[in-house]
Amino acid sequence: MSVLTSVFIIDPPDRLDPPTDTSLALMRESINRGHRVFFCTLADLRLENSEPRARVQAVKFIPGKELFETESSVDFALGASDILYMRKDPPVNEVYLHATYLLDRLPARVLQVNPSRALRNHCEKLIPCHFPDLMPETVVTRNPNVLAAFLEKAGRMVVKPLEDCSGHGVITLTRDEPKPLARFSESTGDGERYVQGQMFLPQIAEGDKRVLLLGGEILGWIRRIPASGDFRSNVNAGGTCAACELTEGDRAICGRIGRWLVREGIHLAGVDIVGEKILEVNITSPSCLREMNELTGARLECRILDYLEALRPH
Repeated sequence: MSVLTSVFIIDPPDRLDPPTDTSLALMRESINRGHRVFFCTLADLRLENSEPRARVQAVKFIPGKELFETESSVDFALGASDILYMRKDPPVNEVYLHATYLLDRLPARVLQVNPSRALRNHCEKLIPCHFPDLMPETVVTRNPNVLAAFLEKAGRMVVKPLEDCSGHGVITLTRDEPKPLARFSESTGDGERYVQGQMFLPQIAEGDKRVLLLGGEILGWIRRIPASGDFRSNVNAGGTCAACELTEGDRAICGRIGRWLVREGIHLAGVDIVGEKILEVNITSPSCLREMNELTGARLECRILDYLEALRPH
């Protein structure tokens, strides 16, 4: 196979957590296979005469160091890449969405993981709406009064910003909350932004299952357990990881979601399962690959690269 060129769009390197970062594992394996690997951030992107371009830096790993070394940036036509990984973490804000418009201009020969169209068209927390029987009772609104009415009915609920990740801004309230409207006004920015209100699932005390899907098929899985005194299982929110087994129900859920992902052209995704429900489907920067590797001895990044190399047009 000829040498492939891979470009990773990521957060600034100083914001990464190298021991747990999935993008770094993919970069290392790409380099091991002889790929040319570059990275850039959203700030480096531009559209010039309908051509997506970026100031990119070559990636080089030094033995004994988790984070790559940076080099001088060079101007690069992104259409000359073979694989482009859009792995900028949320928030999926105006800047992020505008970046997807730029990436829409890439030629079809560039394999996007995941495609800009899918990232723009699908909110991770709302993908479960395509499977209403798998979604906890949910309301999406910017009206604090609607959230208050939902809380009265549910007894306990979780409120999540639609655009963020890693448990940022996620709160839980019970019916005896002394000033719920004040909390809801804060979450919605006084009614300026939409949030998701969701029935609290008591099973979250045992954690959720993060399942990675590749090409619609199960790649790996792990249980994420909330820290003591918290209900959020996100690793970045203090959650810990443990090995687990998938039930027949879990596999059936992933089969349904996997078929939908394939139809939407989404290559890599992370599904969060609690009990018999799904909380979200992560498509922006699916994570926990490193934790899965550590607990199972697998090297899931190898399977991802096998899949992408086979898929890339020749």
